[in-house]
Amino acid sequence: MKLWKLFTLIIALVLCVSATALAYDGEILDITADSDDDPFTWDPATDEMAKYIQDNFGINFIQSETNYYNNDFTVTQLAANEGKLPEVFTADILYYTQEITQFIPEELVAEIPQELIDKYPLTKERLENDAVSQLVYNMYGGYYFLPKPDSADPSIYKAERKGLFIRKDWLAKLGLEMPQTWEELYEVCHAFTYNDPDGNGVNDTYGLTGDGLGTLRYFFASTGVSNRYWNKDADGNWFFGALDDRNIEVLQWLRKMYEDGSIDPDFAATSWKEGLQKFSSNTFGVCVRNADADWINSVMTKYYGAANPDCNPFDRIGLIGALGTNKGDQPHMEAYISCMVAVQFAPEITEEKMDRFLQFYEYLLGEGKYMRMGLKDVDYTIDEAGNVKLIRDENGNASVLATKYPCIPVTHWTSWGFEMQALPNVEYYDKYNDEVKSLNAEVCAIRNVDPVYPEVGPMLIDDDAVTDASAFNITSEYWLIISGTEPVADMFADMKARAEAYYGPATEKVTEVAAGYGW
Repeated sequence: MKLWKLFTLIIALVLCVSATALAYDGEILDITADSDDDPFTWDPATDEMAKYIQDNFGINFIQSETNYYNNDFTVTQLAANEGKLPEVFTADILYYTQEITQFIPEELVAEIPQELIDKYPLTKERLENDAVSQLVYNMYGGYYFLPKPDSADPSIYKAERKGLFIRKDWLAKLGLEMPQTWEELYEVCHAFTYNDPDGNGVNDTYGLTGDGLGTLRYFFASTGVSNRYWNKDADGNWFFGALDDRNIEVLQWLRKMYEDGSIDPDFAATSWKEGLQKFSSNTFGVCVRNADADWINSVMTKYYGAANPDCNPFDRIGLIGALGTNKGDQPHMEAYISCMVAVQFAPEITEEKMDRFLQFYEYLLGEGKYMRMGLKDVDYTIDEAGNVKLIRDENGNASVLATKYPCIPVTHWTSWGFEMQALPNVEYYDKYNDEVKSLNAEVCAIRNVDPVYPEVGPMLIDDDAVTDASAFNITSEYWLIISGTEPVADMFADMKARAEAYYGPATEKVTEVAAGYGW
């Protein structure tokens, strides 16, 4: 009897300690999968990472014949309707909201059973703390996806990862401070255009360039209103942020920049690559672009650094992560929406396969969180202080992971990995690693202070009145106002009057649906 009790206690302890114990029991399960935009190949005989996953999780991932994520959404939609989706696939759930509003009610994706979620504490915590997951749970009564945020650490990017790269050496030359508001940005761009910041005696420099208003509109959150999404005021009234009158002040500062030639006259039609090329040619002093740690690295090395190999780009370039409107105002940035992308399951997947996948997902959230950097003690090491260091060959080169492990995209399910580029304890870049992380931390400390949170619910309203409102091209309308000649306030009022035909019915529907769900 005592031995039986002891045996029972041991079993209980094992189950308690190993809540995420691997299910692999000798049977290897084939799971068809579609990763993000990097298709993978799977061969445990030649790929040590594939072998590791097979040995420890009993999974053979099989790349689907069609890479749905990197294809037009209509291809995914057709495959869903024909029952041909891979068992696990990456989905742009807030870019193509049909993957929620159509796929769930029509049972084109599988619900994740609560008893499986309860087995995996890190996965459960993520679902219960993700705003979009909870929104969908309240709408449909269950969980139908696993979040794939930009960063697995939600504390790093609370606000959108946008920035204004700026020539801080030009600021120093002209005795100017880093601008913190639209008003100060105007003054700096004016000085960059007319005060010879490069000191060559020629009037050949300008202020702001970049990839157009699509990215710049994130900075309109300086008003305290989400410009790109729906908002709800203190009285419970719904409104679309870009049509709020508080945007007029920002547009007035941009009009001033346009009128005096301190903004790129081709700004609205400039691609992000063209903007970075102009900035890297030392012609423009400010460039708007994505500005997470990975993009900081790209701008500094791949673009500016490559065009100016004689300098350390971090000596010349700083970064603005958020703006206020007028001098003295608190800078604000749009809050980051955590779950634009997710992992979904085809209805054909068995519960056993889903369980096996969830074990792997849980592992990537916890013990295996560095697996996207290769295999521990083969491609990287972790010292007693928790510092992650790359293992290099005799020539100082780290592993080329995509070549060494062709299956490595399957380690990307839990996030886009931007936390790796940002975490100070992780050696991620061969060059300027510390500088990248330091600048990213500096700008995050500003834009994370008071981000402006949008209302996500209206994005998931499947009604023509709401979805058709996007046909009114606000970005183009804004540029017409910036480059126009009539008073900004008058042109904005005219835009709002014309937008009423689209956003009037949309606002009515949003108000109605929101009341039904208690938003």
